[in-house]
Amino acid sequence: MPYTHEHKQQSRERILKSAVRLFTRRGFDNTSIDDVMADAELTRGAFYAHFKSKQDLYTQAITGAQLFSIFNQPKPDELGQQAWLLKLINAYLSNAHVKKADIPCPLAFLITDVAINEQAPRQAYTDVYLKMNRLMRTATKNNRRLDTETVMAITTLMIGGVAIARTLTDDKAQAALLRGCRRVITELMGLEA
Repeated sequence: MPYTHEHKQQSRERILKSAVRLFTRRGFDNTSIDDVMADAELTRGAFYAHFKSKQDLYTQAITGAQLFSIFNQPKPDELGQQAWLLKLINAYLSNAHVKKADIPCPLAFLITDVAINEQAPRQAYTDVYLKMNRLMRTATKNNRRLDTETVMAITTLMIGGVAIARTLTDDKAQAALLRGCRRVITELMGLEA
């Protein structure tokens, strides 16, 4: 009996979620198809029903990670726009995110891995980065002091802050870096922390 479309979609999502989790922790070279499929609790044979290659999975994992991003969550009705932006910024620039949340942001966690990879993952990374900027720009559309370049600087500070914080072995320096990024961003955006 063939699997339903819904079952296939659920399997694909499990594979993508596992791929994001493993690629962001280990990188492309240190993650195998077998690792991803074991994490997804599926057989290796199921892999090729959804993806052409490991490179295809990597590219789609970068794009698919945005589905799990805090930036893709709808704004709760009880929060005003400013409070919602502060919540997003604080969650992104948090110790929990740096310490590898379940599904961390591929923009921060794959920054160097993608840079040395092939064109397709780099294009997926570019698309996700530009989407993050569009979402931030939409969320701040009423803020006249934020033009497109300033929003790009803010998102780059967020991504770079998390990427650098991940490399630090000094917890105090890591916390200071994250606090500093949050402070500068909220000042640039004219938000009250």
